[in-house]
Amino acid sequence: MKKAYLSTFALLILLVALVYSPLTAEAAAFSPELRSLLQSVHGGEEISVLVSLSDRVDVRQIKGRNKRDLRADLIRILKEKASGTQRPIRDFLELKGASKIKSLWLINAIAVTAPAGVIEELGSFSGVEEIRLDRTISVPVVSQGISAATEWNLNSIHAPELWNLGYIGAGVVVATMDTGVDANHPDLAGKWRGGSNSWFDPNDEHDTPYDADGHGTQVMGIIVGGDNGGTAIGVASGSTWIAVKIFNDKGQGPYSAVHEGFQWLLDPDGNPATDDAPHVGRSAWTSPI
Repeated sequence: MKKAYLSTFALLILLVALVYSPLTAEAAAFSPELRSLLQSVHGGEEISVLVSLSDRVDVRQIKGRNKRDLRADLIRILKEKASGTQRPIRDFLELKGASKIKSLWLINAIAVTAPAGVIEELGSFSGVEEIRLDRTISVPVVSQGISAATEWNLNSIHAPELWNLGYIGAGVVVATMDTGVDANHPDLAGKWRGGSNSWFDPNDEHDTPYDADGHGTQVMGIIVGGDNGGTAIGVASGSTWIAVKIFNDKGQGPYSAVHEGFQWLLDPDGNPATDDAPHVGRSAWTSPI
């Protein structure tokens, strides 16, 4: 009886090893920054990383009758590819007790926070192309310019001439990825599209539009702001807006939040069959992500 139990246990260990072991001897590339960090910390210290997989969708092969069908097919295929290729890695991470596991289906990657030892193990998984730190970016510092004529920027791009022709952005949905948006700002009030598919905070701090810094509100104002202050401040005041708050209230945003933001903009309600993506997307920051 004991012998039979040991045999069954050994078989279980073998099966687990087959499921979670690499199929090839080729190891994934760790970014130089991550490799240096792994060499300087103990195995139990948690690190947030981005795990990129090599098997990606060739988007050039996706064809649709129109933009709506093309986008629906693209979203569906990207999600199916991520679901199938990421499953063994996600199972392994859950088994190891990793936290904050997020699928970045748009680029077929996984964002995860896990002990350094677990991240080292990930490097030997088949299909893992690269592992790098989930670094953070900071809110841009806004500098004050010299005094100029009222709304000189709008005049310089001849926006008033377009308004006179009736082009004010009616029917267009604009999105930003920034510090958020103050939906109660006098020049933005009533322009938010509204609903659960019109606001996304990957940092899980606010369920509805909010801006702790003001930068995102300023950016949105330049795009769709009205004339409550006496002069028009927005290029397309007839548009409605949605937004992603990639920066937390402290002004920091992890790379993973930026990637989550991009894929949310492609499919805000999580249903490829509904066409609720914005017509235009805008960001006012830069980072080599």
